[in-house]
Amino acid sequence: MFQGTIPGPMRSIVRETAGLWPRGPVYVPCCGNFTIERSLAAMGFALHSSDVSIYTSAVGRWLTRQPVGIRLREESRGDLGWLAASLDDGVGTVATLMLGTRFLASVGREGLWHERVVRSYQEQWKAKHAETVERLSSSDVDLASYEVEDVRSWLRKVPRDAPVCSFPPFYGGGYEKLYEPLDAHFAWDAPAYEPLSDGDVVDVLGAITDRPYWLTASNHDVPDLHRYLRGVVKATPRAAPFYVYASEAPTRIVGPRQPIDPVKVPRLREGDTLVGPLRLSLLKPGQFNALRSRYLNPRIAPGAANLAVAVRDGGGRLLGVFAMAPSAYTPDEAYVLSDFAVAPTDYPRLSKLVVLAAMSAEAQLLCQRAFSRRIRKVATTAFSNKPVSMKYRGLLRLKSRAPTGEDGWKYQLQYHGPMGEHTLAEALEKWAKLWGAPTTKTGV
Repeated sequence: MFQGTIPGPMRSIVRETAGLWPRGPVYVPCCGNFTIERSLAAMGFALHSSDVSIYTSAVGRWLTRQPVGIRLREESRGDLGWLAASLDDGVGTVATLMLGTRFLASVGREGLWHERVVRSYQEQWKAKHAETVERLSSSDVDLASYEVEDVRSWLRKVPRDAPVCSFPPFYGGGYEKLYEPLDAHFAWDAPAYEPLSDGDVVDVLGAITDRPYWLTASNHDVPDLHRYLRGVVKATPRAAPFYVYASEAPTRIVGPRQPIDPVKVPRLREGDTLVGPLRLSLLKPGQFNALRSRYLNPRIAPGAANLAVAVRDGGGRLLGVFAMAPSAYTPDEAYVLSDFAVAPTDYPRLSKLVVLAAMSAEAQLLCQRAFSRRIRKVATTAFSNKPVSMKYRGLLRLKSRAPTGEDGWKYQLQYHGPMGEHTLAEALEKWAKLWGAPTTKTGV
């Protein structure tokens, strides 16, 4: 129901740790999306929460039967006047803010995608709002109190022998950026406070731990709390790790797992001659995971693909794989999440053939069927220590080059180009002419 960024294993750790605490009041500063409260709802604690964001305060006040106190700004009535009837100072207002987190960032912005997002929500508003109100009304979260107050002053009022459980903002200014669109269009009695810097987050962690029962987590590895480290949670390969600290708790390590299915198709190997025609075959998620783990650079964090496709030659042998997802910003664009060739083979530029296959009219048709939209363009991101990617050079246009924060890579390169301008047969012909010469081996 509530939006949240805390993975499931963290909730299990919260419940397990809280089971060791005495029953009574539990205090939750920086309660955010009420993940902790939902985890402890059925354990017999009296839950006291606080926060400063507009979204959290709306939910917290409603859960404690206070007036929500949020209204549409006068300057926003021109674009969002159709929301006014849903603001009832109670559950209707909460539902409006929840839905608003999904589309308000597009209000007033130029571009077909942003216009379509806002129009879609406006046209479906009554049904979406009614559904959200119904879901909220079935919540079993019961708070003993909720206060709109900064964590630094609120913690000073918490009894020193009471358990405290909190996941402070994981980066400085996190709340302010996250709920900026809500604050831009809604007015409320917002508290005055200084945003938490990264140093403040560490200080808050120290204040939480100064008591007999506590649990906290952060994506900061805090050296001063190493003796209280009870778990490390990395739910997905691309997720930042959470470090879990507690006064007392079992030790847990959570790592990502991915399903793996066998791929029995033969693969092009050294000594094999690549023959036409090329063919595309859909892969199951487990098969794609298996091939990606075998051939993709292990320094590239894997992502979830909407469409995974195997490229095979005329002999049925696997040449490589590409995976696609619909672009989040450009309606007619497919994003290449991953593309790689099998190895070792006698063809050092085999990866270019896989890219050509991913740009083909046949791949375009697969994308259109999978994404239920017209696809005309393709885009991808490459990480490299060189200013260009030799794999995409000559096939896609370099759109931007920027330094990357990824370990082991110097550049982040954005490439894009047209899709569907050649067939698989034409792709093979072009590749064979320009890059398809096999490695010449000489015997001794």
